[in-house]
Amino acid sequence: MAHRIIIYIALIISFSTLLLACKKETKSSQESLKLHFFSADQYQFVQVDEGINMAYLDLGNSNNPIILLLHGEPNNSFIYRNIAPNLVKQNFRVIIPDLVGFGYSDKPKNAAIITYSNHTKWLHNFIDTLKLKNINLFAHDWGGMISLRIVAEKSTLFNKVAVSYSYLFEGNENIPESFIGFVNYAKNDATFSPGNIMDWGTNTKLPDTIKTAYNKPFKLQSDYNAVRKFPSLIPTQINDSEAIINKNLYKKLKLFSKPFITIWGNNQDLMWKGKDSILQQNIIGAKNQTHYTLESNHFIQEDKPEELTKILIAFFNEDTR
Repeated sequence: MAHRIIIYIALIISFSTLLLACKKETKSSQESLKLHFFSADQYQFVQVDEGINMAYLDLGNSNNPIILLLHGEPNNSFIYRNIAPNLVKQNFRVIIPDLVGFGYSDKPKNAAIITYSNHTKWLHNFIDTLKLKNINLFAHDWGGMISLRIVAEKSTLFNKVAVSYSYLFEGNENIPESFIGFVNYAKNDATFSPGNIMDWGTNTKLPDTIKTAYNKPFKLQSDYNAVRKFPSLIPTQINDSEAIINKNLYKKLKLFSKPFITIWGNNQDLMWKGKDSILQQNIIGAKNQTHYTLESNHFIQEDKPEELTKILIAFFNEDTR
């Protein structure tokens, strides 16, 4: 009888210990999804060039399939605050870097080194240093214009690709006056504000607190070097060296045969209108895929975070065997 009591007590202790461990693990998992963007202790850093570090968030189980989220102009990883936690809950490892010159990444004081080619090199070095492979990519705006070059050159690194407002400009496209005005505003206007640009590019009115958050990474005038220069880096002449690079890489990108989808908004921005259709028609992996046009302005992550998240989960979970 005493022996049975001892066994019974041991079982109770074992069960209680297991239950406590499960509660701790669940609590730890929940806490890990409470992301405080712009809290430096949640970011990691990797050197991508001499004296240049990129900041990034690495969320979820390191053994889970990778989703790489790339931001564009004039934002940073903060734009994925309403998306990343739900991707982690779906058992993905989510990696979100700040491009050089944005967020917590280093901001070069020498504006001359902020070039399209250098940004491509820095992102490639980031992927290479972290030894990322079988990447599920979602890239928006400049994040796509940079990463599509890498997809073209290093297609074996990628599993599936989804892009939004991204394209490899070859210098022969019609550039609308509205975009030329934006280039001039970014380069020269003393009232330039990333937060205001984010507000202008969304159908949803952004609260002042969110606009302030988008402005927060920029304190010194030199901090604005990249965010002010990005719009003017899009090549607009066919003899531009970056346009020539894009032309050659676009030939390779067309051969990308893994699943590739576009996610655009229904706003009539002439700079981007129809670019999704061109990608759909020319890239092998984009054929016979479901592509999306959402009720959204340029910044889909702000206007339609829940809808975008559902699309990405379904696309990246889809069995393509």
